[in-house]
Amino acid sequence: MKYIPNIISIFRIILIPFFVFQMINGNTLNAGLILIFSGFTDFIDGYLARKFNWITDFGKVLDPAADKLTQAAVSLTLAYILRQYWYFFAIMIFKDLGMIIIGSYLMKNNVKIEGAKIFGKVSTFVYYIGMTLIVLIPSMPKNIIFIILCTATICAIIAALFYIPEFKRYRKNMKN
Repeated sequence: MKYIPNIISIFRIILIPFFVFQMINGNTLNAGLILIFSGFTDFIDGYLARKFNWITDFGKVLDPAADKLTQAAVSLTLAYILRQYWYFFAIMIFKDLGMIIIGSYLMKNNVKIEGAKIFGKVSTFVYYIGMTLIVLIPSMPKNIIFIILCTATICAIIAALFYIPEFKRYRKNMKN
């Protein structure tokens, strides 16, 4: 039972190609439903892990990795479809890849990660809501898309900035 949240996180990763396929084929309703389901399972795996103390060191890395991989896939897909906004997606992809690299580095060095912080969770929530709206409403006015992308990008940058001291703390503890 302890590994149910990890299985759910793996399932979220498995959903990624299905989302991309639906978007590339113009099935925005199906893609949006997949994104909603992915976001819901993200909430469920975290809830189960905390509620029943099914928290594992692997899950502390897997859950945010599933988030980052999902967000990177959504950003790449939307950057392809909404080319005029590529720079927003580039920032978010760069941030997500950086988080994956740092998480992998810490895991490789046997650092015990505490799990996601509230600022990361808020950023992920804003991202899921914003991108789901963009996917589900393909005829959305460009100024609304711009506002959503600005909001999600600013949240992502703020979250990344808040994680810098966390990473420094982990690095300092590695040396001790």
